Amino acid sequence: MNIFNRVANNFKAKAQNLFNQAFYSVIGNSSSSYDINGKTYLKEGYQKNSFVYSIIQAQAKKTAAIPYFIKKVENETKAKAFKREIKRSNIADPQTKIFLKNLENKAFVPGDDNMDFPLANPNVEQTWTEFMAMYKTYMKMTGNCYIYMVAPEEGANKGVPIAMYILPAHLIEIVVKTDANYLIDEDPVDYYSLIEGTVWADFKSESVVHIKYPNPEFSLTGSHLYGQSPLRAALRNLECANEAITQNIKTMKNSGAFGIIHGKTNPLTPDQASEIKSRLTEMDNDPTRLSNIAGVSAEVGFTRMSLPTKDLMPFDYLNFDKKEIANCLNWFLIDSSISDYGGTIKEIKKENVVADIMPDLGLFENAFNMEILPRFKNYQNTMLVFDASTLPEMQSDMATLTNWLSTALLDGTITRNEYREALNYPIIEGNADFERYTTKMGIVPLEETFIAPEEPEAVIVDENV
Repeated sequence: MNIFNRVANNFKAKAQNLFNQAFYSVIGNSSSSYDINGKTYLKEGYQKNSFVYSIIQAQAKKTAAIPYFIKKVENETKAKAFKREIKRSNIADPQTKIFLKNLENKAFVPGDDNMDFPLANPNVEQTWTEFMAMYKTYMKMTGNCYIYMVAPEEGANKGVPIAMYILPAHLIEIVVKTDANYLIDEDPVDYYSLIEGTVWADFKSESVVHIKYPNPEFSLTGSHLYGQSPLRAALRNLECANEAITQNIKTMKNSGAFGIIHGKTNPLTPDQASEIKSRLTEMDNDPTRLSNIAGVSAEVGFTRMSLPTKDLMPFDYLNFDKKEIANCLNWFLIDSSISDYGGTIKEIKKENVVADIMPDLGLFENAFNMEILPRFKNYQNTMLVFDASTLPEMQSDMATLTNWLSTALLDGTITRNEYREALNYPIIEGNADFERYTTKMGIVPLEETFIAPEEPEAVIVDENV
Protein backbone atom coordinates (compact mmCIF):
# COMPACT_ATOMS: atom_id res chain seq x y z
CA MET A 1 0.00 0.00 0.00
CA ASN A 2 1.43 3.40 -0.98
CA ILE A 3 1.94 6.34 1.31
CA PHE A 4 -1.17 8.19 0.09
CA ASN A 5 -3.50 5.30 0.93
CA ARG A 6 -1.89 4.94 4.34
CA VAL A 7 -2.36 8.62 5.14
CA ALA A 8 -5.97 8.45 3.91
CA ASN A 9 -6.72 5.46 6.15
CA ASN A 10 -5.13 7.13 9.15
CA PHE A 11 -7.08 10.34 8.49
CA LYS A 12 -10.33 8.38 8.25
CA ALA A 13 -9.63 6.60 11.53
CA LYS A 14 -8.79 9.86 13.32
CA ALA A 15 -11.91 11.54 11.90
CA GLN A 16 -14.05 8.70 13.20
CA ASN A 17 -12.40 9.05 16.61
CA LEU A 18 -13.08 12.80 16.70
CA PHE A 19 -16.70 12.17 15.78
CA ASN A 20 -17.02 9.63 18.60
CA GLN A 21 -15.54 12.11 21.09
CA ALA A 22 -17.98 14.81 20.03
CA PHE A 23 -20.95 12.46 19.99
CA TYR A 24 -20.32 11.18 23.50
CA SER A 25 -19.76 14.58 25.12
CA VAL A 26 -22.29 17.02 23.68
CA ILE A 27 -25.52 16.35 25.52
CA GLY A 28 -25.51 18.63 28.56
CA ASN A 29 -21.80 17.98 28.92
CA SER A 30 -22.86 15.01 31.06
CA SER A 31 -20.31 12.61 29.61
CA SER A 32 -16.66 12.37 30.42
CA SER A 33 -14.20 14.75 28.80
CA TYR A 34 -11.87 11.79 28.39
CA ASP A 35 -11.74 10.49 24.84
CA ILE A 36 -12.53 6.87 24.07
CA ASN A 37 -9.24 5.41 22.92
CA GLY A 38 -6.60 3.06 24.23
CA LYS A 39 -4.12 5.79 25.16
CA THR A 40 -6.66 7.35 27.52
CA TYR A 41 -7.36 4.03 29.18
CA LEU A 42 -3.63 3.66 29.75
CA LYS A 43 -2.70 7.19 30.83
CA GLU A 44 -5.82 8.21 32.76
CA GLY A 45 -6.69 4.74 34.03
CA TYR A 46 -3.94 2.17 34.42
CA GLN A 47 -1.07 4.62 34.94
CA LYS A 48 -2.89 7.37 36.85
CA ASN A 49 -5.70 5.78 38.83
CA SER A 50 -4.37 3.57 41.61
CA PHE A 51 -7.67 1.73 41.94
CA VAL A 52 -7.76 0.72 38.27
CA TYR A 53 -4.13 -0.33 38.47
CA SER A 54 -4.62 -2.44 41.59
CA ILE A 55 -7.59 -4.33 40.13
CA ILE A 56 -5.98 -5.04 36.76
CA GLN A 57 -2.75 -6.05 38.46
CA ALA A 58 -4.64 -8.49 40.69
CA GLN A 59 -6.41 -9.92 37.64
CA ALA A 60 -3.16 -10.22 35.69
CA LYS A 61 -1.33 -11.98 38.53
CA LYS A 62 -4.18 -14.43 39.07
CA THR A 63 -4.37 -15.14 35.33
CA ALA A 64 -0.66 -15.92 35.22
CA ALA A 65 -1.04 -18.28 38.21
CA ILE A 66 -3.62 -20.60 36.61
CA PRO A 67 -2.01 -23.98 35.72
CA TYR A 68 -2.17 -24.92 32.05
CA PHE A 69 -1.58 -28.10 30.06
CA ILE A 70 -1.26 -29.13 26.44
CA LYS A 71 -2.96 -32.47 25.86
CA LYS A 72 -3.14 -34.86 22.91
CA VAL A 73 -6.76 -35.25 21.91
CA GLU A 74 -8.19 -38.76 21.51
CA ASN A 75 -11.91 -37.92 21.43
CA GLU A 76 -12.61 -34.39 20.21
CA THR A 77 -16.22 -34.31 21.43
CA LYS A 78 -15.28 -35.35 24.95
CA ALA A 79 -12.26 -33.02 24.89
CA LYS A 80 -14.50 -30.04 24.14
CA ALA A 81 -16.88 -31.16 26.88
CA PHE A 82 -13.97 -31.43 29.32
CA LYS A 83 -12.71 -27.95 28.42
CA ARG A 84 -16.19 -26.57 28.97
CA GLU A 85 -16.91 -28.37 32.23
CA ILE A 86 -13.58 -27.56 33.86
CA LYS A 87 -14.55 -23.88 34.03
CA ARG A 88 -17.59 -24.52 36.21
CA SER A 89 -17.83 -23.00 39.66
CA ASN A 90 -18.16 -26.37 41.43
CA ILE A 91 -15.08 -28.06 39.97
CA ALA A 92 -13.82 -28.75 43.50
CA ASP A 93 -16.91 -30.74 44.47
CA PRO A 94 -16.07 -34.45 44.75
CA GLN A 95 -18.70 -35.68 42.29
CA THR A 96 -17.60 -33.06 39.75
CA LYS A 97 -13.91 -33.92 40.19
CA ILE A 98 -14.59 -37.60 39.60
CA PHE A 99 -16.80 -36.84 36.60
CA LEU A 100 -14.12 -34.58 35.10
CA LYS A 101 -11.39 -37.17 35.67
CA ASN A 102 -13.39 -39.88 33.91
CA LEU A 103 -14.14 -37.45 31.07
CA GLU A 104 -10.48 -36.48 30.84
CA ASN A 105 -9.35 -40.13 30.64
CA LYS A 106 -11.64 -40.63 27.64
CA ALA A 107 -10.87 -37.31 25.95
CA PHE A 108 -7.07 -37.34 25.87
CA VAL A 109 -4.34 -39.83 24.98
CA PRO A 110 -2.87 -41.42 28.13
CA GLY A 111 0.73 -40.38 28.61
CA ASP A 112 0.34 -37.33 26.32
CA ASP A 113 -1.83 -35.30 28.66
CA ASN A 114 0.93 -32.92 29.74
CA MET A 115 2.99 -32.06 26.66
CA ASP A 116 5.66 -29.39 26.68
CA PHE A 117 4.83 -25.97 25.27
CA PRO A 118 6.07 -25.65 21.67
CA LEU A 119 8.20 -22.67 22.76
CA ALA A 120 10.09 -22.63 26.05
CA ASN A 121 9.47 -18.86 26.20
CA PRO A 122 7.26 -16.81 23.90
CA ASN A 123 10.14 -14.44 23.11
CA VAL A 124 13.56 -13.40 24.36
CA GLU A 125 12.10 -10.74 26.66
CA GLN A 126 9.26 -12.60 28.40
CA THR A 127 8.34 -15.82 30.11
CA TRP A 128 4.92 -17.41 29.63
CA THR A 129 3.94 -16.03 33.04
CA GLU A 130 4.71 -12.47 31.93
CA PHE A 131 3.04 -13.14 28.58
CA MET A 132 -0.23 -14.22 30.20
CA ALA A 133 -0.15 -11.30 32.65
CA MET A 134 0.28 -8.86 29.75
CA TYR A 135 -2.56 -10.56 27.85
CA LYS A 136 -4.93 -9.96 30.76
CA THR A 137 -3.71 -6.39 31.25
CA TYR A 138 -4.44 -5.36 27.67
CA MET A 139 -7.79 -7.16 27.62
CA LYS A 140 -8.99 -5.32 30.71
CA MET A 141 -7.47 -2.00 29.71
CA THR A 142 -8.45 -1.87 26.02
CA GLY A 143 -10.66 -4.90 25.34
CA ASN A 144 -8.13 -6.20 22.79
CA CYS A 145 -5.02 -8.35 22.61
CA TYR A 146 -2.91 -8.69 19.47
CA ILE A 147 -0.46 -11.62 19.38
CA TYR A 148 2.17 -11.27 16.66
CA MET A 149 3.91 -14.46 15.50
CA VAL A 150 7.40 -14.29 14.01
CA ALA A 151 7.94 -17.16 11.55
CA PRO A 152 10.25 -17.95 8.60
CA GLU A 153 8.68 -17.19 5.23
CA GLU A 154 10.55 -19.96 3.42
CA GLY A 155 12.48 -23.15 4.09
CA ALA A 156 11.60 -26.36 5.93
CA ASN A 157 10.11 -24.46 8.87
CA LYS A 158 8.07 -22.02 6.79
CA GLY A 159 5.19 -20.63 8.85
CA VAL A 160 6.31 -22.27 12.11
CA PRO A 161 6.48 -19.55 14.80
CA ILE A 162 9.85 -19.00 16.42
CA ALA A 163 8.61 -16.24 18.72
CA MET A 164 5.38 -14.56 19.81
CA TYR A 165 4.90 -10.99 20.98
CA ILE A 166 1.93 -9.13 22.43
CA LEU A 167 1.64 -5.88 20.52
CA PRO A 168 0.73 -2.67 22.44
CA ALA A 169 -3.03 -2.79 21.97
CA HIS A 170 -3.52 0.93 22.71
CA LEU A 171 -1.41 1.79 19.64
CA ILE A 172 -2.88 -0.68 17.14
CA GLU A 173 -5.19 0.35 14.31
CA ILE A 174 -7.02 -2.21 12.16
CA VAL A 175 -6.88 -1.50 8.44
CA VAL A 176 -9.68 -3.21 6.52
CA LYS A 177 -9.70 -4.30 2.91
CA THR A 178 -10.93 -1.67 0.49
CA ASP A 179 -13.72 -3.94 -0.77
CA ALA A 180 -14.46 -5.66 2.54
CA ASN A 181 -17.96 -7.02 3.10
CA TYR A 182 -18.39 -7.43 6.86
CA LEU A 183 -21.36 -9.76 6.51
CA ILE A 184 -19.74 -12.16 4.03
CA ASP A 185 -15.95 -11.96 4.18
CA GLU A 186 -14.31 -14.42 6.53
CA ASP A 187 -11.54 -11.94 7.35
CA PRO A 188 -12.12 -8.29 6.39
CA VAL A 189 -8.78 -7.21 7.91
CA ASP A 190 -6.07 -6.24 5.45
CA TYR A 191 -3.31 -5.61 8.00
CA TYR A 192 -2.63 -4.17 11.45
CA SER A 193 -0.71 -0.91 12.00
CA LEU A 194 1.20 0.07 15.11
CA ILE A 195 1.18 3.86 15.12
CA GLU A 196 3.00 6.07 17.58
CA GLY A 197 3.20 9.69 16.45
CA THR A 198 4.70 9.78 12.97
CA VAL A 199 6.23 6.31 13.25
CA TRP A 200 4.37 3.18 12.27
CA ALA A 201 4.89 -0.51 11.50
CA ASP A 202 2.58 -2.84 9.59
CA PHE A 203 1.82 -6.47 10.45
CA LYS A 204 0.25 -8.94 8.04
CA SER A 205 -3.19 -10.15 9.03
CA GLU A 206 -2.14 -13.82 8.91
CA SER A 207 0.72 -13.12 11.34
CA VAL A 208 -1.53 -11.61 14.03
CA VAL A 209 -4.05 -13.35 16.27
CA HIS A 210 -6.60 -10.83 17.54
CA ILE A 211 -8.48 -11.66 20.75
CA LYS A 212 -11.20 -9.22 21.77
CA TYR A 213 -14.28 -8.61 23.87
CA PRO A 214 -17.66 -8.36 22.08
CA ASN A 215 -18.45 -4.94 20.68
CA PRO A 216 -22.01 -4.11 19.51
CA GLU A 217 -21.02 -0.79 17.93
CA PHE A 218 -21.22 -1.79 14.26
CA SER A 219 -20.06 0.62 11.57
CA LEU A 220 -18.97 0.47 7.95
CA THR A 221 -15.57 1.80 9.00
CA GLY A 222 -14.94 -1.38 10.99
CA SER A 223 -15.30 -0.05 14.54
CA HIS A 224 -16.92 -3.36 15.55
CA LEU A 225 -13.66 -5.15 14.72
CA TYR A 226 -12.18 -3.69 17.91
CA GLY A 227 -13.15 -5.12 21.28
CA GLN A 228 -14.87 -2.79 23.72
CA SER A 229 -12.77 -1.72 26.64
CA PRO A 230 -14.32 -2.38 30.08
CA LEU A 231 -13.12 1.09 31.07
CA ARG A 232 -15.14 2.76 28.31
CA ALA A 233 -18.40 2.45 30.25
CA ALA A 234 -16.59 3.69 33.37
CA LEU A 235 -15.04 6.81 31.83
CA ARG A 236 -17.18 9.23 33.86
CA ASN A 237 -16.42 7.36 37.07
CA LEU A 238 -12.75 7.26 36.14
CA GLU A 239 -12.65 11.01 35.53
CA CYS A 240 -14.65 11.72 38.69
CA ALA A 241 -12.31 9.58 40.79
CA ASN A 242 -9.23 11.28 39.34
CA GLU A 243 -10.74 14.74 39.90
CA ALA A 244 -11.72 13.84 43.46
CA ILE A 245 -8.15 12.87 44.26
CA THR A 246 -6.81 16.01 42.56
CA GLN A 247 -9.26 18.19 44.51
CA ASN A 248 -8.31 16.47 47.74
CA ILE A 249 -4.66 17.29 47.08
CA LYS A 250 -5.58 20.95 46.44
CA THR A 251 -7.57 21.07 49.68
CA MET A 252 -4.68 19.61 51.65
CA LYS A 253 -2.28 22.13 50.14
CA ASN A 254 -4.66 25.02 50.73
CA SER A 255 -4.80 24.28 54.46
CA GLY A 256 -7.95 26.33 54.79
CA ALA A 257 -11.22 27.39 53.21
CA PHE A 258 -11.95 29.57 50.21
CA GLY A 259 -13.70 32.84 51.05
CA ILE A 260 -13.68 36.63 51.05
CA ILE A 261 -12.19 39.01 53.63
CA HIS A 262 -14.25 42.19 53.96
CA GLY A 263 -14.92 45.08 56.26
CA LYS A 264 -17.09 43.91 59.11
CA THR A 265 -18.85 47.23 59.79
CA ASN A 266 -17.51 49.54 57.09
CA PRO A 267 -16.27 48.68 53.59
CA LEU A 268 -12.53 48.33 53.17
CA THR A 269 -10.80 50.98 51.13
CA PRO A 270 -8.89 49.82 48.05
CA ASP A 271 -5.61 50.51 49.83
CA GLN A 272 -6.68 48.45 52.85
CA ALA A 273 -7.84 45.54 50.69
CA SER A 274 -4.61 45.60 48.69
CA GLU A 275 -2.53 45.68 51.84
CA ILE A 276 -4.39 42.72 53.35
CA LYS A 277 -3.91 40.70 50.16
CA SER A 278 -0.20 41.51 50.08
CA ARG A 279 0.29 40.53 53.69
CA LEU A 280 -1.59 37.25 53.21
CA THR A 281 0.59 36.45 50.20
CA GLU A 282 3.72 37.07 52.24
CA MET A 283 2.44 34.94 55.11
CA ASP A 284 1.58 32.06 52.78
CA ASN A 285 5.00 32.12 51.10
CA ASP A 286 6.97 32.31 54.35
CA PRO A 287 6.84 29.22 56.62
CA THR A 288 7.48 31.43 59.66
CA ARG A 289 3.94 32.75 59.56
CA LEU A 290 3.83 33.98 63.15
CA SER A 291 6.52 36.56 62.35
CA ASN A 292 4.27 38.03 59.65
CA ILE A 293 1.25 38.80 61.76
CA ALA A 294 0.03 42.15 60.53
CA GLY A 295 -2.50 44.69 61.70
CA VAL A 296 -5.09 46.61 59.71
CA SER A 297 -6.82 49.90 60.33
CA ALA A 298 -10.34 48.47 60.01
CA GLU A 299 -12.50 45.78 61.54
CA VAL A 300 -12.57 42.83 59.12
CA GLY A 301 -14.77 39.80 58.66
CA PHE A 302 -14.55 36.58 56.63
CA THR A 303 -17.29 34.94 54.53
CA ARG A 304 -16.74 31.33 53.44
CA MET A 305 -17.32 30.74 49.74
CA SER A 306 -16.90 26.96 49.71
CA LEU A 307 -18.43 24.00 51.52
CA PRO A 308 -16.34 22.22 54.12
CA THR A 309 -14.94 18.82 53.23
CA LYS A 310 -17.42 16.95 55.42
CA ASP A 311 -20.35 18.51 53.51
CA LEU A 312 -18.85 17.79 50.11
CA MET A 313 -18.37 14.10 51.07
CA PRO A 314 -15.68 13.53 48.42
CA PHE A 315 -14.72 10.16 49.82
CA ASP A 316 -18.31 8.90 49.65
CA TYR A 317 -18.40 9.76 45.96
CA LEU A 318 -14.94 8.26 45.53
CA ASN A 319 -16.09 4.98 47.08
CA PHE A 320 -19.08 4.96 44.71
CA ASP A 321 -16.80 5.48 41.72
CA LYS A 322 -14.52 2.69 42.90
CA LYS A 323 -17.42 0.26 43.06
CA GLU A 324 -18.62 1.25 39.59
CA ILE A 325 -15.14 0.84 38.12
CA ALA A 326 -14.82 -2.56 39.80
CA ASN A 327 -18.20 -3.59 38.37
CA CYS A 328 -17.11 -2.61 34.86
CA LEU A 329 -13.88 -4.54 35.31
CA ASN A 330 -15.98 -7.52 36.48
CA TRP A 331 -14.17 -7.77 39.79
CA PHE A 332 -15.74 -8.42 43.20
CA LEU A 333 -14.20 -6.34 45.96
CA ILE A 334 -13.10 -7.69 49.31
CA ASP A 335 -14.08 -5.01 51.79
CA SER A 336 -12.00 -4.62 54.93
CA SER A 337 -15.13 -5.07 57.03
CA ILE A 338 -15.69 -8.60 55.68
CA SER A 339 -14.39 -11.34 57.92
CA ASP A 340 -13.33 -14.82 56.85
CA TYR A 341 -16.00 -16.37 59.06
CA GLY A 342 -18.00 -18.81 57.02
CA GLY A 343 -15.59 -18.60 54.09
CA THR A 344 -16.88 -15.24 52.83
CA ILE A 345 -13.54 -13.99 51.51
CA LYS A 346 -12.79 -17.38 50.02
CA GLU A 347 -16.11 -17.35 48.16
CA ILE A 348 -15.41 -13.87 46.77
CA LYS A 349 -11.98 -14.99 45.56
CA LYS A 350 -13.54 -18.08 44.02
CA GLU A 351 -16.19 -15.99 42.26
CA ASN A 352 -13.49 -13.75 40.80
CA VAL A 353 -11.74 -16.79 39.34
CA VAL A 354 -14.94 -18.31 37.95
CA ALA A 355 -16.62 -15.12 36.69
CA ASP A 356 -13.62 -13.21 35.34
CA ILE A 357 -10.33 -15.13 35.09
CA MET A 358 -11.57 -18.36 33.51
CA PRO A 359 -13.83 -16.77 30.83
CA ASP A 360 -10.93 -14.63 29.57
CA LEU A 361 -8.65 -17.67 29.59
CA GLY A 362 -11.35 -19.41 27.57
CA LEU A 363 -10.95 -16.72 24.89
CA PHE A 364 -7.19 -17.28 24.92
CA GLU A 365 -7.67 -21.07 24.75
CA ASN A 366 -9.90 -20.85 21.69
CA ALA A 367 -7.50 -18.56 19.84
CA PHE A 368 -4.44 -20.59 20.81
CA ASN A 369 -6.01 -23.94 19.90
CA MET A 370 -7.48 -22.80 16.60
CA GLU A 371 -4.85 -20.40 15.25
CA ILE A 372 -1.52 -21.01 17.00
CA LEU A 373 -1.01 -24.65 17.98
CA PRO A 374 -1.79 -26.06 14.49
CA ARG A 375 1.17 -24.06 13.12
CA PHE A 376 3.67 -26.11 15.12
CA LYS A 377 4.90 -29.48 13.94
CA ASN A 378 3.81 -32.46 16.08
CA TYR A 379 1.10 -30.32 17.70
CA GLN A 380 -1.74 -31.15 15.39
CA ASN A 381 -4.79 -32.49 17.21
CA THR A 382 -3.64 -31.05 20.53
CA MET A 383 -5.41 -28.74 22.96
CA LEU A 384 -4.40 -26.12 25.52
CA VAL A 385 -6.41 -26.38 28.74
CA PHE A 386 -6.35 -24.13 31.81
CA ASP A 387 -7.23 -25.87 35.08
CA ALA A 388 -7.99 -23.79 38.18
CA SER A 389 -9.17 -26.71 40.30
CA THR A 390 -5.93 -26.85 42.31
CA LEU A 391 -6.09 -23.23 43.49
CA PRO A 392 -6.65 -22.78 47.25
CA GLU A 393 -9.84 -20.75 46.80
CA MET A 394 -11.34 -23.48 44.61
CA GLN A 395 -10.93 -26.26 47.14
CA SER A 396 -13.80 -27.82 49.05
CA ASP A 397 -13.83 -28.16 52.81
CA MET A 398 -11.69 -31.23 53.54
CA ALA A 399 -14.04 -32.68 56.17
CA THR A 400 -17.03 -32.42 53.82
CA LEU A 401 -15.00 -33.90 50.97
CA THR A 402 -13.73 -36.92 52.87
CA ASN A 403 -17.19 -37.66 54.34
CA TRP A 404 -18.73 -37.65 50.86
CA LEU A 405 -15.94 -39.81 49.44
CA SER A 406 -16.07 -42.31 52.30
CA THR A 407 -19.83 -42.76 51.88
CA ALA A 408 -19.47 -43.15 48.11
CA LEU A 409 -16.70 -45.71 48.59
CA LEU A 410 -18.70 -47.79 51.09
CA ASP A 411 -21.72 -47.75 48.75
CA GLY A 412 -19.65 -49.06 45.86
CA THR A 413 -20.09 -45.82 43.86
CA ILE A 414 -16.38 -45.02 43.37
CA THR A 415 -13.14 -46.98 43.40
CA ARG A 416 -10.26 -46.45 45.73
CA ASN A 417 -8.21 -44.87 42.97
CA GLU A 418 -11.06 -42.44 42.27
CA TYR A 419 -11.07 -41.69 45.98
CA ARG A 420 -7.34 -40.92 45.82
CA GLU A 421 -7.71 -38.77 42.71
CA ALA A 422 -10.40 -36.65 44.36
CA LEU A 423 -7.92 -35.96 47.18
CA ASN A 424 -5.17 -35.18 44.64
CA TYR A 425 -3.21 -38.23 45.71
CA PRO A 426 -1.39 -40.36 43.11
CA ILE A 427 -3.30 -43.44 42.01
CA ILE A 428 -2.06 -46.94 42.79
CA GLU A 429 -1.11 -48.52 39.49
CA GLY A 430 -0.75 -52.25 38.88
CA ASN A 431 -3.16 -53.23 41.65
CA ALA A 432 -6.54 -54.32 40.28
CA ASP A 433 -8.16 -54.10 43.70
CA PHE A 434 -7.86 -50.28 43.62
CA GLU A 435 -9.85 -50.21 40.38
CA ARG A 436 -12.68 -52.40 41.65
CA TYR A 437 -15.99 -51.20 43.09
CA THR A 438 -16.16 -52.52 46.64
CA THR A 439 -18.30 -52.25 49.74
CA LYS A 440 -17.54 -52.39 53.45
CA MET A 441 -14.05 -51.57 54.55
CA GLY A 442 -12.46 -54.69 53.07
CA ILE A 443 -11.66 -55.34 49.45
CA VAL A 444 -14.90 -57.10 48.60
CA PRO A 445 -15.94 -57.09 44.93
CA LEU A 446 -19.30 -55.45 44.43
CA GLU A 447 -20.80 -58.45 42.65
CA GLU A 448 -19.92 -60.74 45.60
CA THR A 449 -21.86 -58.65 48.10
CA PHE A 450 -25.15 -59.90 46.58
CA ILE A 451 -24.29 -63.59 47.29
CA ALA A 452 -26.15 -64.91 50.32
CA PRO A 453 -23.78 -66.17 53.00
CA GLU A 454 -23.70 -69.94 53.63
CA GLU A 455 -25.45 -71.28 56.72
CA PRO A 456 -22.92 -72.29 59.38
CA GLU A 457 -22.73 -76.02 60.21
CA ALA A 458 -24.25 -77.10 63.51
CA VAL A 459 -21.73 -77.82 66.21
CA ILE A 460 -22.53 -80.63 68.69
CA VAL A 461 -21.21 -79.97 72.12
CA ASP A 462 -20.49 -82.95 74.40
CA GLU A 463 -21.70 -82.04 77.86
CA ASN A 464 -19.34 -84.60 79.44
CA VAL A 465 -16.29 -82.79 78.11
